[in-house]
Amino acid sequence: MFKNKGFTLLELLIALTLSTMVILLLAVGMNIVMTDWERSDNRLENSLDKVLILLNIERALEGAYPHTYFHEDDNKKYIFFEGEEESMAWVSTVSPGRHLGLQIWQLSPSEENDWVQIKVTPAFAGDPTERLEIESDSLTVLEGYKATFEYLYKDDKLDDETEWVDKWSAKKLQALPNAVRVKLESDDNDVEPLEIVALIQANQHKSIRPVKP
Repeated sequence: MFKNKGFTLLELLIALTLSTMVILLLAVGMNIVMTDWERSDNRLENSLDKVLILLNIERALEGAYPHTYFHEDDNKKYIFFEGEEESMAWVSTVSPGRHLGLQIWQLSPSEENDWVQIKVTPAFAGDPTERLEIESDSLTVLEGYKATFEYLYKDDKLDDETEWVDKWSAKKLQALPNAVRVKLESDDNDVEPLEIVALIQANQHKSIRPVKP
């Protein structure tokens, strides 16, 4: 007949020690998994935010409109679109808040030049530049990125000859560019640059003839 035999104190201590080690290993492993999960989730959210911002900018450029305003000193009508290498302002039919009417968009660098500033305000009568100066609220997006812009000129008279230029003034050229290329580069060498090319369909006004740059 077998006798019942209990655990000794040493065996109990060994069992408790092993159980504690297993629990600690599981806790550490779970913490590593959760940390990686949060990092992946944050990267995914950042990627989605970038995509949505770029889509909105692309849509706003594709919806660029040859908005005219009257200049009292010159007694003349001008089309509004001012593009520099690092900043750009134009009038678009696209509104981020789905507001009715034309909207003035402006993209420019932040003071530290490590963000992109977006400003959107309704386009009323008068020079849109004055509206941008009055409406000072802006949104900073795309942290760590620097934006540069190029503008496509297309000469219909010379067999559709095209040329990318780094400046565009619709006040002088009396037309919008045929397309805009936006390049976004990060200070982090591990982050790949971003780029969009937006075609502008309504690049000419019906009654104002464009001129060659």
